[in-house]
Amino acid sequence: MRILYLFLFVAFHYSFRLYFRKIRSINPSNYFFGRTIFVSNHQGSFMDPLFIASQRKPIVFFMTRSDVFNKFSRPFLWAAHMLPIYRQRDGVDTKVKNAKIFEKTNVVLNGNRNILIFGEGFTDDRIQRRLHPIKKGPARIGFSALEYTNWNKEIYLQGLGVNYTDFNLRRSDVLIAAGKRIRLNDFRADFEENPAKTITEVTRILEADMRSLVTDVHDPDWADVHEDLMMFTRKGMHPTCFDDQFTLEERWQYSISLANWINGLSEQQREDRLALVNQIKSYKNQLEALKITENERYLSETNAWNSSKSLFRSILFFPFSVLGALHAGWLTILIKKWVENAFKRPVFWGATKKVLAIFIVLIVNLPLLFILPHYLPWSNLLNWMVSFVYFLALGLFAQSFLALLSDINYLKRLRYVKSIDLSEINREHASILQKIHEDFPVA
Repeated sequence: MRILYLFLFVAFHYSFRLYFRKIRSINPSNYFFGRTIFVSNHQGSFMDPLFIASQRKPIVFFMTRSDVFNKFSRPFLWAAHMLPIYRQRDGVDTKVKNAKIFEKTNVVLNGNRNILIFGEGFTDDRIQRRLHPIKKGPARIGFSALEYTNWNKEIYLQGLGVNYTDFNLRRSDVLIAAGKRIRLNDFRADFEENPAKTITEVTRILEADMRSLVTDVHDPDWADVHEDLMMFTRKGMHPTCFDDQFTLEERWQYSISLANWINGLSEQQREDRLALVNQIKSYKNQLEALKITENERYLSETNAWNSSKSLFRSILFFPFSVLGALHAGWLTILIKKWVENAFKRPVFWGATKKVLAIFIVLIVNLPLLFILPHYLPWSNLLNWMVSFVYFLALGLFAQSFLALLSDINYLKRLRYVKSIDLSEINREHASILQKIHEDFPVA
């Protein structure tokens, strides 16, 4: 493990535990080394490799799009275990270029290391709970490594499904599920007889398994309907509209079941439900006109606003919030504004903010670690220990500051929502929910 990889592993493991409300892992891999090619969906862009590598035990080398490699970035990317992969859309001879990369992946796998590759090859501009076709590259890498080792070592493929509620939303949830390990050695006879056919067949098996690990709505238009249905029922992976009586695993399974049921609808059955779909769109427009969210409507209808909890938490953690504002808060606000102006695609926002915040906050506050011990009143050793613990706690201070801003906004929104007459939209919600249960029995 290279030193930059180790630093990033520790930093992002800590950071993601603060950023996400809940993190769950299904079928975790309890080993560091294992000659496994992990193939993941790619819903969250930059967030995906950082999250997978920091929250799972296996040490991985990342297959990364080639256009980010240049003479300046290459040494840092090398130190972070990144290897370039060339795609047809990059306008190069992928066969020749990737042949050289396969020489490196052969060495990596032969050395009992693991590889992480994103099998879809690209990321949508926004969250859509669907899986695009898996490329054949992972299987090619695996069989190339087997030929390199003369089939004397075991090489595996394994699918990963990363399921975010919303990777751009702080205190959202994420579940990562691992599929079955496919032992490529079992396909030796088929591969030696017909390599192309075997690579296609293994990729098909991998893709079929991966579709069971993520919510996969085949039609992108109905992916939005799927999200709206989760919003109304409060049972699935919607980021703000969910019932805490359901575990994250139950919400994930509900989301998958709902998607599979929608995929099974015929064209006529979908047309029969368009009136309800349009009614839901009209309802969302009404919410927008009132300048409230569905979750705020729900909290108002059920008298579930917990203002006393937010107020108590704000008072209790106020001193830590002040420290967070001084050390990191103003930096995170500046980073947020710059990222959202510089990057037009929101899919890049969450991870970019996180990477910049970690490095900039670290660099700006690093002098504190060396200055503070000289001003503390205790022994030299104790002064350094206190300074180090304080430095490590900067992330907690920053979260306290962000939580304070969130609580203040919560109390402001409570006051605003209570001033609105929601009786009409509540009746509309009840009507739509009844129709959802009639037209979508699985919901």
